[in-house]
Amino acid sequence: MACYDNKKVILTGATGLIGKEAIQPLLDSGFEIYALTIDEKNTDCGVNWIKANIFDAENIKRVFESIKPLYLLHFAWVASGDYLISEDNYELRDASLNMLKEFHQNGGKRAVMAGTCFEYEFKDAPLKEDDKLNPQTVYAKCKNELREKAQMYCKENDISFGWGRIFYVYGKNEHEKRLTAHVINSLKNAKEVVINNGDLVKDYMYTKDIAGAFVKFLDTDIDGCVNICTGQGISLKDYTKLIAKKIGRGDLLVIKNEPTDQPKIIVGDNSRLLDEVGYNIKYSLDEALEEILRED
Repeated sequence: MACYDNKKVILTGATGLIGKEAIQPLLDSGFEIYALTIDEKNTDCGVNWIKANIFDAENIKRVFESIKPLYLLHFAWVASGDYLISEDNYELRDASLNMLKEFHQNGGKRAVMAGTCFEYEFKDAPLKEDDKLNPQTVYAKCKNELREKAQMYCKENDISFGWGRIFYVYGKNEHEKRLTAHVINSLKNAKEVVINNGDLVKDYMYTKDIAGAFVKFLDTDIDGCVNICTGQGISLKDYTKLIAKKIGRGDLLVIKNEPTDQPKIIVGDNSRLLDEVGYNIKYSLDEALEEILRED
């Protein structure tokens, strides 16, 4: 396990769906958090909020020179709207590499960044970290390019580097167009929900577990790619039926099995996360949905 004189960490994406859930695990693990944000109104206790724009190279240079963190946990990325094809992906790839350079030049030792399961070539079996890659979207290609360049840069500059490939996400206060939020909001407002591809199987993980897994990963010296997933698949039919049952509006859920080009199964092998990183998944799907609906 990595052990350094201090545990200053720069956290990006700290107000995002996953990043916000990383704050408490970081504090619990003894990290001194410096969260980069463009919002001046954050007041979370125990966090040093730093007004910064990752696209502003001079701004980022000053931030890293001032803080000199030994750790970097990087979540910030476009994740709404047409993010799969957005031009922002290219700028985020380049800004991330620039940030890594400033991290190194100011004494950084351990960096962990968020990747995606969409880097893989899909197959009807759990995906392992050394499986073939075949990113198809601008989003996935830019993520994969960032990983390739960051891994090389870190190897050349004696930085410990981890890349967490996130599978399917659900959590509190999701964007209204994401599946879980759409189903919950629609059913609560007595609106019909149509699921066109109920037979597709996905690996859904609660944001609190995703964030906890990343913090555990950061606090080790494990290098390379690690799948951030439950290792368990659930069909969209069963997933949405569970939500509808908890809300008591199963009558509004319409399940279809329309033809689709989407992969039938997207499930990860999480052996490395469990056995090497040592993260223990804390929430069952049932418990997580109960918490989301209770606090919604």
